[in-house]
Amino acid sequence: MFVPATTLTIGGLFVGMALPLWHVSRFAIGSIKNGATATKGALDLVPLAAGMAYGGIATATTSGLIGFSTGAITWFGNAAGSLAMWGSTGGETTLAARSSHLELTGMGNLVLLLLTVVVIGGWKAIPTKAKPKMRLGIVSGILLGLSATLGGVVMATVIPAVNAAGAALVGTIA
Repeated sequence: MFVPATTLTIGGLFVGMALPLWHVSRFAIGSIKNGATATKGALDLVPLAAGMAYGGIATATTSGLIGFSTGAITWFGNAAGSLAMWGSTGGETTLAARSSHLELTGMGNLVLLLLTVVVIGGWKAIPTKAKPKMRLGIVSGILLGLSATLGGVVMATVIPAVNAAGAALVGTIA
């Protein structure tokens, strides 16, 4: 099953940026209002960041169930963002905002699948309050993983590192 998730529109970029921006702005304003709770507020952003990291890595696989899921999330994110932007500003939202695409190798896909096992296996232990932020982080990571600048950093640094980690893992164990 091959579902390429290689096109991100400005609408999808809006959704990918708006989700973490919403939570970070609430943290920042809350910290200004009450500086004593700033550490607790920062810890509340950890599930969001973890979800974004997983989503950014998941974007680099283009086949299988994870690749299909990232493609579907990208399609829905593009549609929802385009509708929101068109309804709010009336502007053009179909401009593609995508950089060159690196993919995970077979060994990199091994690391992604192991990370997926960690996320699914640890899901029940994640506090109920943190699960929505983790879900939104995954969606945001998938959308931003396809962006030209933010995703370009992931594609240029993280994906080769994941591929190398998979190669090292296979070389060590196999």
